[in-house]
Amino acid sequence: MPSIAIAIQLIKRTVGSRRGLFLNMLLPAILLSVLTGLLSAQGQQAVIVVANADAGELGSYLTAALAREELYDVREASGASDEYVKQQVLDGKADAAVYIPSDYTVSLLEGKHVPVALYRMNVQLWNASLATTLEAETMKLSASAGMVARAEGVDKEQMLPLLQKLLAAQEKPVVTTKHVGMKLGNILSNPIMIGILLMFVMMLVSQSIGFVMEDRELRTMARMYTAPVRAIDISLGNFLGSMAVGTLQLVIVLSLTYFVFQYDPGVSYGYMLLVLEFFLLAAVGLTTAIAGLVRDSRQLTQMNNLVIMPSCMVSGCFFPLSMLPTFMQKLANFLPQKWALQAIDRLGGGGSVADIGLQLAILLLFAAVLIAFGSAVLRPSKLSR
Repeated sequence: MPSIAIAIQLIKRTVGSRRGLFLNMLLPAILLSVLTGLLSAQGQQAVIVVANADAGELGSYLTAALAREELYDVREASGASDEYVKQQVLDGKADAAVYIPSDYTVSLLEGKHVPVALYRMNVQLWNASLATTLEAETMKLSASAGMVARAEGVDKEQMLPLLQKLLAAQEKPVVTTKHVGMKLGNILSNPIMIGILLMFVMMLVSQSIGFVMEDRELRTMARMYTAPVRAIDISLGNFLGSMAVGTLQLVIVLSLTYFVFQYDPGVSYGYMLLVLEFFLLAAVGLTTAIAGLVRDSRQLTQMNNLVIMPSCMVSGCFFPLSMLPTFMQKLANFLPQKWALQAIDRLGGGGSVADIGLQLAILLLFAAVLIAFGSAVLRPSKLSR
């Protein structure tokens, strides 16, 4: 088929030489993989220093509850003062610090609410979750202590043993859920690594479409249209070539990030490649549409700079979409990055391909509409004379 020959020719122009293979394929993939490794190393568990000054048992129970949270690396500072753990945060030796006062157990048994001191440099999603966990655990201990205190025939000496038995019973769940309708992961709340990957895909697509623009500028495309080749074969060949190059780049990047740098976003290699392939379709369509609106490859580069970065920011690639104003959240619905992030997030929450059917269909719709538009306006007849 003529389209296959055109696709092979585009692939050769992109990675057919040693220079092209290194600059257009290996170098970008290696740089992104190194960036992934660095960011994933920074994305390790938050270090929480806990000073338990409580003379009773409930302070130890609260410390153990924090240690069970997978998000935190809890380090106990035995005998440390309130000021010591605070200074640990100020010196950058800990991401947050918790100080449990000496009267924590006694006050809870007496029905008093005891605040636990939490020190942090600024409010972020993870330490807001930590504050909520501390408050929830304290409220649970307070409610449990109240139940024991109101029990008939229980004196003060019996309260603590009974409270310990009650808390031990609460740790054994009697109700479990087997299916959850909405499967959410942690990608949408911490999207930066996946967001950078999506931006990388869009930038790489621009390289392949740049060769198509070069054919247009040099009138090579015009000669192709005078040959006994259908217009659809020319468009299909350019599309297949761009997809093949993009797929090779994705395989290299994901292989390095998953197997060399051991980056684990909570989504399997196969599922991640599937979603990124659909996003690659949409990215090819978007870049093709932009290419049809400009005159040369220089303008294409400028337009891509004006489109890729702002669209990634608006669609939630670098920070949670919920932080943006309402009108921007609605605008994100018209950007493919949002749907790719949502699909990866649902897969990270334990979903299957069936759970992301809508997101994949929307990405496919983006690709179909934009590629059809771009192919139409990229025809040589659209060139100004």
